Amino acid sequence: MPIEICYLIASVALFLVMIFAQSFGAIFSGRSVSDLVGPRDGLPQEGYSAFHGRAKRAQANMIEGMMMFVPLILAAAYLNAFNSMTALGAAIFFWSRLVFAPCYWFGVPWLRTLVWAASIVGLVLIFLQIIPFSQIGS
Repeated sequence: MPIEICYLIASVALFLVMIFAQSFGAIFSGRSVSDLVGPRDGLPQEGYSAFHGRAKRAQANMIEGMMMFVPLILAAAYLNAFNSMTALGAAIFFWSRLVFAPCYWFGVPWLRTLVWAASIVGLVLIFLQIIPFSQIGS
């Protein structure tokens, strides 16, 4: 299995952990499980912990990252364009996001932004390998 696919699967696993962190953050904010399993229509937004809010924002940010990472990896697979740069880009994306999640959860300001930027660098590395016309003359 190509390493890029391994990083894709690992990123999905990380995303699941982020979903669970957000859910547990809501429970530990004092919300009852019965409140949280319903449609949440009448629940006031205040009363959630700062951790829950950060976990929710981190999860939303991961959705945005995955919306770029998944199609880039799948396009590289379809185009048979995996190489050392796509592997490096996938690794940078995953490891940056792995550090990003707890930095966001626990409110670490500068490091969180730096690792987010690193994850974008990983996406750009992959994109540059599959951008249309990048292989002209090859």
